[in-house]
Amino acid sequence: MSVVRAIILRNVKYSEGDLIVQAFLLDGGKKSFLARGALKSRKRFGGGVLEATHIVDLITSESQKDKNLATLQEARLIESFEGLRTSYDKLDLSLRILADVNKVGQEGDVHSADLFNLLGHTFKALETSQHPLLVEVAFNLKFLHQQGILDFREWMRVYLQAPIRDVVQYFETEAKPEEWSTHLHEARVQLREYVQSAEGRG
Repeated sequence: MSVVRAIILRNVKYSEGDLIVQAFLLDGGKKSFLARGALKSRKRFGGGVLEATHIVDLITSESQKDKNLATLQEARLIESFEGLRTSYDKLDLSLRILADVNKVGQEGDVHSADLFNLLGHTFKALETSQHPLLVEVAFNLKFLHQQGILDFREWMRVYLQAPIRDVVQYFETEAKPEEWSTHLHEARVQLREYVQSAEGRG
């Protein structure tokens, strides 16, 4: 058995009581697990612990039948980001972010800790932000920068130099919406191009 910290990306029903859980690990990138009885066991997987966005500790063991799919024995909730579930826009954005990470993430990614931390900081900022689209701009640019494929423009510097929560607070108080709405468009274009390219390679 081993314990790994992860952010839940999504889960897919595998059989009547089982789930395939896709998670992004603090140390090791994207990985899938078989959670037997997850839809029935309140003791091991109760309280919605396997919901997307949750940070959890996963107790796992290697599968005897499939070496590429570890078995998930139990999950312990570390952070639920409940503030994301107070707003449709916040939850929708967080799920879109996870979907993009799921598309480009690779197992064994040596830089996974950086992205794991970025996701955590993004969800924290998103919980309290009054402007989810600002969080989207900041995440997209920091994510692309981490991946080494950001087509840099001078206006992006302020987004990249400060923690994501500070960036969002600055723009919420010091900038007009029409200023960062143009930033959102370009950040979205660059991200879509990157995700589509990654899907093509896959």
